[in-house]
Amino acid sequence: MRELRQRMIRAMELGNLSKNTQRAYLSAVSGLARHYMQSPDKMTKAMVEDYLVYLKKGKGQASNSRGVVVCALRFFCRHVLCDEETPPGFGFRRKPRKLPTVLTQAQVWRIINATDNTRHRFLLTATYSAGLRAREVIVLKPEHIDTRMLITVEDGKGGKERYTLLSERLLKELRQHYRTFRPKKWLFPSPHTGEPLCYESVRSVYEDARRKTGFKRGQASTPIDMALPPTFWRPATISTRYRSSWVTDRCPPL
Repeated sequence: MRELRQRMIRAMELGNLSKNTQRAYLSAVSGLARHYMQSPDKMTKAMVEDYLVYLKKGKGQASNSRGVVVCALRFFCRHVLCDEETPPGFGFRRKPRKLPTVLTQAQVWRIINATDNTRHRFLLTATYSAGLRAREVIVLKPEHIDTRMLITVEDGKGGKERYTLLSERLLKELRQHYRTFRPKKWLFPSPHTGEPLCYESVRSVYEDARRKTGFKRGQASTPIDMALPPTFWRPATISTRYRSSWVTDRCPPL
C-alpha cells in the first residue's frame, strides 16, 4: 500500500494537481482500501461500484462528495494501475449551487467586532475589505501590500494571480496590525508555529464571531460570503510621492 501511495503521489505531482486535490484523492482511495481491508489494486469493478452504492445509501454522502471519490478512483486506476477497465465510467449529477446568504454591512461590522482577539479582528477585516478567499488571506505576506493601493494575490483559485483593491481604511488597519505584532514572513501567521493558519482556523474564527452576534444566517464555507460595502472598495488617489514601504506613515494622509 505504501508503494502504491508513493506512485499515486508521483502521478498527481506530474499531473500538476493542487495539494487540496491530492489530499482528497488520497483520502478517497484510502477509504476504499479500509472498507474492504485490502489493497486497492486488488479491487474489481463490481467492488468499486458496490462501494459507491454504500457511500450513497449506507453513509448518505452527497452527490458532490461521491463525485470526488469517482474522480479519485478513476485517476488511480488509469494513471497508477494503468487499468482502463476497472474505473467507474460514470459521474454524478452535481448538487445545484445556491446563492450564498449575503449579510448587510451592519451585520458584517458586528461580526468583525464580536471577536475579542485582536489578530482575529484584523484577519476578518482584511478578508472582508479586500474580497479575499480564506485560503488567500492566510498566505498574505507584507510584500503583497502594494503602495499603489493594491494587494497582490498569489496562487489564488486555479493557481491564478490577481490584484485586489486596497482601501485607505484597510491600509490603516494593516499598519496597526504590523506595528502591534511585527509579522515576519506571513501577515497572519499561527501564533504557535509561525506558519500560515490553516483553512479550518479561518472558518472557525468567522463562525465563532458570527455565533457571538446571535445571527442564524450567514453560515459560510469561507468568510467571504458577506456583503462588500462600496466604501471599502473606493480606490484611493494614487500619488507619485508614495514611498516603497506601506508600513511607514509617509504615504498620502488617510
